[in-house]
Amino acid sequence: MTHPKLYESRGAQYYKDSQTTSFCLYAPNARNVWVVLTAFGNEEHRLQMTRTIEGLWETVTDKAKPARTYLYLIEDYHGRYMLRTDPVSFSVVHIPEVNQVHSVVHDETIYQWGDRNWMIHRFQTDPLRSPLSIYEIQAKSWKSGRNQPFKFRQIAPELVIYCQEMGFTHVEMYGILDHARKWERGYQIANYFAPYRDSGTCDDLKYLVDLLHKNGIGVILDWIPTHYHHDHQSHYFSVSLHEYDGTNLHASCPSRWGTLYFDFNKEETRRLLFASALYYIDRLHIDGIRFDAVSQMIRRNQQDIPSAISFLRELNQTIHRHYPGVLCIAEETEGYPNLNRNMNFDLKWNIGWSNDARNLLRTPG
Repeated sequence: MTHPKLYESRGAQYYKDSQTTSFCLYAPNARNVWVVLTAFGNEEHRLQMTRTIEGLWETVTDKAKPARTYLYLIEDYHGRYMLRTDPVSFSVVHIPEVNQVHSVVHDETIYQWGDRNWMIHRFQTDPLRSPLSIYEIQAKSWKSGRNQPFKFRQIAPELVIYCQEMGFTHVEMYGILDHARKWERGYQIANYFAPYRDSGTCDDLKYLVDLLHKNGIGVILDWIPTHYHHDHQSHYFSVSLHEYDGTNLHASCPSRWGTLYFDFNKEETRRLLFASALYYIDRLHIDGIRFDAVSQMIRRNQQDIPSAISFLRELNQTIHRHYPGVLCIAEETEGYPNLNRNMNFDLKWNIGWSNDARNLLRTPG
């Protein structure tokens, strides 16, 4: 696979030395693309982008400093115009004045990690030979304020204390990736690189992970590679990946959750998701990936899906090769034979057992 770390080139890349930002977007079938720099939801600058032979649209500007919000204006394959968030956004923010979510320019060099000892220990340790006690939480509902959830930085100190008191070695967090609907659990993903808009920025999430690491607690990310949110907010604005340039770059067919299944025969699907997983391990120091809904990813209608199986095998092999000590965990409910060995998973998250156990506890004595 070419360019497995596309987060190093796509999206908004800020360069401190020149104080410029490059924008790079994959939209091979778009007729035209502009970067729209915004303030409080209103357009301040519109910059024409240039198309490369690889289907990328690019431009460089000194007008987009860190924390600047932006969108892309796409003239798609059919000649329709739509404002879109960046599919490789590192942070996103909700703009109440216009009830839209905008991408945010981020300076990757600002946050200074303090978990060097943890990262060295992780590199040298086989997690399967160590005690493992995992606390599963939804970050946005673990502790809430009067009107909205606490942000990553707010929950961090209390989460550390609770995990230490209860003897947990790891926290597994779901609802971390930015998702479209405020009150859903966090599985209808709008952006595969940005954390959930109401929980904070990527630096806020780094702070949470960092504090857990400095206190000896690992972090596992609940990651959703099987399906994605595809509804558009309106005919002129969308946070979804779906038909980004007016053509189908990612989708297979409707899923059981009112979303669309990814098509792993499409190279852009593989590139985007491969990079998403590596981004969270590489840039956010995540210690494990819990792959959600693997059963529906690899087999539907009593038929195996070879492209999804090969994707998982390649991704897990890459993680094990380049990030020793990081766990690859499959959430699988159908008893697929030899899942761990065939696709290089370390563990299987047996949600069927946990559901059955809870149902048993609900049964009157």
